[in-house]
Amino acid sequence: MKRLVINEPGLFLCTRKGMIIVKKKGEKILEVSPSNISQVIVLTRGASFSSAFIRLLAKYKIDMVLYSGFGFPIAKLSSTKGSGAIKLRKMQYESQNKSIGIHLAKKFAWAKVNNQKVILREAGKNRRDSILSAQLLELSKSISNIADMIINIEENNNNKARKEIIRLEAEAAELYWKGFKLLLPEGIEFPGRRKRFENPEDPVNIMLNFCYGLLASEILLAVDNIGLDPYAGFLHMDSPRRPALVMDILEEFRQPIADRVVLRLISSFKDPNSIIEKGKLKRDARINVVKAFYERLSENVTFCGRKLPLSNHIFLQTRRIAEFILGRSNDYIPFTLR
Repeated sequence: MKRLVINEPGLFLCTRKGMIIVKKKGEKILEVSPSNISQVIVLTRGASFSSAFIRLLAKYKIDMVLYSGFGFPIAKLSSTKGSGAIKLRKMQYESQNKSIGIHLAKKFAWAKVNNQKVILREAGKNRRDSILSAQLLELSKSISNIADMIINIEENNNNKARKEIIRLEAEAAELYWKGFKLLLPEGIEFPGRRKRFENPEDPVNIMLNFCYGLLASEILLAVDNIGLDPYAGFLHMDSPRRPALVMDILEEFRQPIADRVVLRLISSFKDPNSIIEKGKLKRDARINVVKAFYERLSENVTFCGRKLPLSNHIFLQTRRIAEFILGRSNDYIPFTLR
């Protein structure tokens, strides 16, 4: 199954005899069966779609996701057939203010910090430069200590525990981004981590934010599919502007997917600054990042004894969360690198 990426203005998507047709200036440039498409990704504001095309997507339960120029999902078109998981959602809301909620918050944060440790530890072991290797291994060790502190936080006071988790997570992040900077090729500008709302201008942060947006979309689709409420989180506070549960699960997959894509890709650009225009990725660079991102999602990784594409692990993690909330499993195992 493949994703159909629409990245060029002026494209028109329609149907003919049950097939998806992509046209440009009235000429057909692509014809594909909907049974071969898992998702439609729209990265441009200049595309248009026929109502027949939208009906065809609904028939085959193919999601269409529209992204901003910064890579953040801003709209999702899905079939109206929902999961009907009323019991699961009720128990999800109840769990937010119980020990099970803070337990999940700890696991999300611990997984993120653990994965930060692994990224730096692996890099440190593989560096020939002994000084750089020692720096990375020392940072990794410090982050590991913070991970231990997170998992040992008591779960009897939700507000106090959540504040402590967030504080420790921030400490680990400060160390991780220092190490991350050491992994970048010489001459690459990286002023430290800058989130999307901080309007970064360097290519590394812009690529990271773009990949985090793509990743959020994948998680959102998985959460919707399983029947959880994407806006009712455990680590992140509820907000109508941000799907808190999606952000929770995102923590587990930032380093294994998004950060690794950026580290792999940044050195392939002769002049990384040339891929940026007005704080966004240029169109050609954007499609390169999207391609690298979904190639990473297709890579097989072993977790919980199962060797599967990372995209499958995302889906399975949402199922494990649901099973834990419903009391069908004794614990929740967050996704971590080894």
